[in-house]
Amino acid sequence: MVIKADNRVDDSLTRRDILRNGGYLMMGSALAGCGNAADTEVASGTTVQGHHATEDLYEQGSVPIANSGWTQTLGVAPDYPALEQDLTADVVVVGAGLAGSSLALHLTELGLSTVVLEMHQPGWGASGRNAGHVLPLLRDMSVFESFPDQGRAFFELFREHHGIPFEIAQRYNIDCDATQSGYLNAMTSQSAFEKFHAASTQPADKLGQNLESVDAPAMLAMTGSNYYSHGVLYPSGGRINPYLFTAGMSAAARAQGARIFGDTEVTSLSQNGDDWRVRVQNGSTVRCKRVVFCTNAYATDVVPELRQSCYPMTAYALSSGPLPHELRDQIMPSRATLAQVPFDLNPFLIDGHDRIITASMPSRSKPWDADWHFQQHLAWIHRTWPVTREFPIKLQAYWTGKVAMRQQEFPGMYELRPGIYGLMHFNAWGNVMAPLMGRALATAIARDRLDQLPFPIERPQAVSNPGKQEFLIRSLMIPAARIAQRLGIL
Repeated sequence: MVIKADNRVDDSLTRRDILRNGGYLMMGSALAGCGNAADTEVASGTTVQGHHATEDLYEQGSVPIANSGWTQTLGVAPDYPALEQDLTADVVVVGAGLAGSSLALHLTELGLSTVVLEMHQPGWGASGRNAGHVLPLLRDMSVFESFPDQGRAFFELFREHHGIPFEIAQRYNIDCDATQSGYLNAMTSQSAFEKFHAASTQPADKLGQNLESVDAPAMLAMTGSNYYSHGVLYPSGGRINPYLFTAGMSAAARAQGARIFGDTEVTSLSQNGDDWRVRVQNGSTVRCKRVVFCTNAYATDVVPELRQSCYPMTAYALSSGPLPHELRDQIMPSRATLAQVPFDLNPFLIDGHDRIITASMPSRSKPWDADWHFQQHLAWIHRTWPVTREFPIKLQAYWTGKVAMRQQEFPGMYELRPGIYGLMHFNAWGNVMAPLMGRALATAIARDRLDQLPFPIERPQAVSNPGKQEFLIRSLMIPAARIAQRLGIL
């Protein structure tokens, strides 16, 4: 059970729900922007010990973005300069992750003067650190009961644009491995398949998704393994390099006229008549009509309501080096993104550079230990694909990030005061929902009709015991699941 913000006990969120959500944490919960830790260089793909400040970076999800495996292919994007003068704009976007970059891109497309203020650089936060899964589905339909129209407008939006990461990447020629290779849920029993398929059918229908049942021969053909006997495939899902995607959206927004500033920390907000003044660390200000915070788990005390309204959790991801040629056609030959049911301890994909990308939540005692975490996944890989035991699979990079979860399975669109908003807390669906909701919010702002958004605007509510979920998952459930995996139960 979980304690709600008003101290009532929420029996609807069981330990089973927390366990399920925990396994999905880094698949798409990806939003970026403002953290408080200074960058300290750490060699990627190594075990780091002995220096508490460095170890803290892993626990805080603030290791340098150069550690992320997503920056190992094309490198880190060029820096944007810091803001050093006073400006005026229609909208200020704080945070240049998936949500902020999409919002800025679509605002400028619609002709609004937009300034983006990023404490680090675009894609620095969870948007450059998540596991790259494109999951085109929300399974909890109960959240839409609170929508004014029971979700009909959102369903229409989602049906039309659930492939938005692929659409944007193609439209702006963003080189980010955006590949609609399918999203495959794998299970080992008929009963698990029937339960998952039954639970997924109604949401898929409402959200315009096709479901394909996959039998044992087809699973073998798709995965290259006979370990999983059943599957459910979402053909519209796939993978993306979230760092390159975010950086590409920021570059496209700048090309459309957005003014983007990196290494620029927002320190205060003040109201002047109908306008807002956003002040940054060197004293420069931006005057605007609206401010939208897209900072997710890296929110600061400038808007403490947003920082206090989620469950922050540390997660990690890692990448292997390119697979040996002998394995490239034997492991996931379909190149579908793989999730295990009922518990996804090893969210898995092989990217366009033939690297394995997987993720989970780090050990409480050694979140910095890259090799230890890699060995947990490697044991599962060897079990699932026995042929891999004959060839070397090497760790390339290991990194952590901070994600923000809500109690409900839907992101938060918040209004703090007239003209001050927050768009964040995407759980496991950031690679789809962040650009989608950024687009919808831009349209509503351009029309000056936020009342016509296809999702509700809420007041942020502080959560009780914000560390409880992370304690349950990292200290109890993930360790138990790793033991179950070693025993062959998962």
